[in-house]
Parts: sequence; structure tokens; C-alpha cells
Amino acid sequence: MSWSTGDRVERDINWFVDQGLLIKTPSIGRLAQRFLDKARDNLITMSILFDLHDNVEAKKLLSTPEDYDSSEWVVVCGYYAMYMAALGALAKVRYRSKNHAATVVALETFFVKKQLLALEHLKMLERAQLEKEQIEHLRLAKERREIAQYSVTKETTRSIAEKVRADAYVFVEKIEELIKTLASETSFEFR
Repeated sequence: MSWSTGDRVERDINWFVDQGLLIKTPSIGRLAQRFLDKARDNLITMSILFDLHDNVEAKKLLSTPEDYDSSEWVVVCGYYAMYMAALGALAKVRYRSKNHAATVVALETFFVKKQLLALEHLKMLERAQLEKEQIEHLRLAKERREIAQYSVTKETTRSIAEKVRADAYVFVEKIEELIKTLASETSFEFR
């Protein structure tokens, strides 16, 4: 789903508000740092899982099979790191999102349109969400495929994991900068 046209975004954000999926919540601003902390924890978990892929000693220590591939969980953790950071940014402007699509629309409305966040960063979050969904579909497909077909899927999953991992670090850092900027702004008006 693409939300690039102005009227469509405005209608979508209002729809999410009307549905109770995006809620103005004045007290949530104090939780922005907690969302960022959770994002950082997800980055750590993502990094551990990413590094486990090639670490034979760690696999032995953890009694993990040699052919274990944690790439799909790298993607999941990377996406949730970005998502938690996004929730932190929304909290800073006193909004709570109860829906992933609402979060993306709200980020575009509150930050991209106001040129506080580049569209490329929003696209990182959208791309990670799509990759996470594809990985989940791949995992289900894997269960139905023969062992000989796994290598192609594993390579694909690993390359997706590498991209999401890089994007997750960039996105979380950008959101942290954004939140610091918002903390120093006293006159910034939203909606």
C-alpha cells in the first residue's frame, strides 16, 4: 500500500483516528525513551542472531545445529526495532498507534510532510515490514519444500536479513535524532 499522495494520506490518517487505531494520548510522550530503549534491545537481539549465523563456537555453546539459520529472526527483530522507534517518535508528539499501517501513515503525516524525516527513512520501515511478511511466507513455504530447495531460500533470506539489519540501525538512529530535536522544540505544531 502506498500513501504518497497528499489527499490519500490525509484521508487515511483520519480513517485510522476514526477507527481508534491512532489515538491522541497526551501522557504517552513520557514513554518515548522507553520505546527507543526497546528498539535498541531489538537491535541487540538482531545483532546476536545475525552473528550467530557464522559463529561455530557460539552454535556449539548454545547446542544449536550447524545448519541453523537465524536470518528470518534477524529480519523480524530488525523490523520491530524500527517499529518501536517509530512508536517512540509518535509518542513524542502525543500519539499512540495500535496498527502498523497507521504508524506508517502517521510518520509520513507528522514527520515526512513536515520535513523532519526523509521519505527514504519511512521507506526503510515499509520495506522491512514487507520483508518480514515475505520471510514469514517463506518459512511456511520452507516447511512444504524438500531439503534440496532450502539453500536458495536460505541465501535469499540471508541477503534480506543483511539489508534489513543495515536499515534498522540507520532508521533507529534517525528516529533518536528526531526525538532529540523534538525535545528541544517548544513551538512545533502537529495536525
